[in-house]
Amino acid sequence: MAKDNVLAVLSLSGGNDGLNTVVPFTNGLYRDYRPNLGIPEEELIPITDDLAFNPHMAPLKKYWDEGKMAIFLGVGYPTPSYSHFRSMDIWHTCEPHEIGNEGWLGRVIKELDPGAENVLTGVNFGRGLPRALAKEGVPVASVGDLETYGLLTGIDGQDQRTEALDVFSKMYGSTIGSGYVMDYIRRTGTDALKGADILAAAPEQYSSTVEYSDTAVGQYMKNIAQTHLAEFGTRVLYTTSPYNGFDTHAAQAGNHTKLWTDVSHNVDAFMNDLREHNASDNVTLFMFSEFG
Repeated sequence: MAKDNVLAVLSLSGGNDGLNTVVPFTNGLYRDYRPNLGIPEEELIPITDDLAFNPHMAPLKKYWDEGKMAIFLGVGYPTPSYSHFRSMDIWHTCEPHEIGNEGWLGRVIKELDPGAENVLTGVNFGRGLPRALAKEGVPVASVGDLETYGLLTGIDGQDQRTEALDVFSKMYGSTIGSGYVMDYIRRTGTDALKGADILAAAPEQYSSTVEYSDTAVGQYMKNIAQTHLAEFGTRVLYTTSPYNGFDTHAAQAGNHTKLWTDVSHNVDAFMNDLREHNASDNVTLFMFSEFG
């Protein structure tokens, strides 16, 4: 039976150093402009005659060798913004000239599930909701910790939850109308509660020999695997590395090494986890960072 395609996204927050990730080691300008920061050629992992992986990306090399990995270099747009905030706003909305209000993945989820029949078509792991997933009428569960996830789950009983939602509505109703706020909060709250009830089963169903790192990236990649393996019909799974972690300046070489050691290990663990469960063949993992 054909499986639905699934997209998992790992956003590398802060602006990854692309030149020390996929290294143009035969280009003399790389050595000219990076006399100290450039990675010694003997440490690199060549993937073509002109390009090489950072040595701390070794766990990912096998996917390249298998033909299961693609690299997009020099992605951008005319007159780019070098503001972190505006740049990510553009990446999330695909609107380089105007301020967009719909995320590109929000639009994808709407196409996949136009009637919002499944509250878990899109799931984000991390605090808040990335703008890429935002679109009116598109429910997206945003999970801080899969083990304890749930909006107002610490409040016992539907009556108490309803009362809490009423309090939220009174906080915001005076500015944009209590009716609209009540409808929105109730709909959002109901969707989140439904999602929480369903997602609570994912860790219980999960068993694996694969070990992830005890880091934010490790936790969330494991959560993505757990949710995918639970077969909730989730089509878009998203997470972001710790805020601005890839915005490396001082001590850049050491920090960049630690970051790619963490990401490479946990991406490899994620793919091994899915392969162990025969659940990788319909999944694409997309990684991107700021400024291309």
